[in-house]
Amino acid sequence: MPSRDEKPVTLPQSGSPGQLADFGSSLAVIVTHPWGPLGGNMNNNVVLGIVFWFQRLKITTLRFDFCGTQIGRGHRQVEQVKEAAEFLLTGSHRRQTSPPSRLLLIGYSYGSIISASASATIPQVVGVASIAPPIGVRHWLFLFNGNYHLEQARKRPDLPQLLVLGDKDNFTSEESFMEVVKRMRQESTTGAVLKGADHFFRGREKDLMDILGHWIISVFPQCNGDLKALSESEFPLYEIPSESMNSESGLCEACVPGDL
Repeated sequence: MPSRDEKPVTLPQSGSPGQLADFGSSLAVIVTHPWGPLGGNMNNNVVLGIVFWFQRLKITTLRFDFCGTQIGRGHRQVEQVKEAAEFLLTGSHRRQTSPPSRLLLIGYSYGSIISASASATIPQVVGVASIAPPIGVRHWLFLFNGNYHLEQARKRPDLPQLLVLGDKDNFTSEESFMEVVKRMRQESTTGAVLKGADHFFRGREKDLMDILGHWIISVFPQCNGDLKALSESEFPLYEIPSESMNSESGLCEACVPGDL
């Protein structure tokens, strides 16, 4: 169900299908979806709500389907987020005008932990939003590798991060959620709980966008309080510690073949 601004694309390495809305903005948003074995894909209601919201702001968006069975430790899916980032940043999708130079990663459910983990090694990422991270089931969802991804998400101390949970979430308690929020970098992390919402946010997509919009305005002062200025704003690059790059590359080389 593409919007009128989207066109189908294929990620060149994994061959995964995606939908791209290219507005030529300097900032682009990559949105990732819930776990495939339970029906998650890029046409999920929350994923669609996010990309359509940014498209109204004339921000380039990319959503795609994770490849494989997604039964594994998550490293293959992290590599796909990095592939999607490279696809946008190198201008593989464009023929003439300049590609985006900065990225915002937004993940929902399974995709939230994947995107947060991937942010550790993509220098052009200027912010991460994690919607309903499945903290309560992370051990079996990532074959007892969920804590690794949460640690990767903490690697960049200055990177603005937003974590959102519904207080009626089906998989994660508010207490468990807040424990993770408190372990994140406090100077750059915002935690939000949406009252009356469960894990699926059906009928609450607008409320999620309101939280996202308030967060963007609060952490990106260059917008001057106007979300419409986001497409032309300039964003700084945040430092990536060298140990983050080394840790990620070494572990992925060993583990990606075992992921499906």
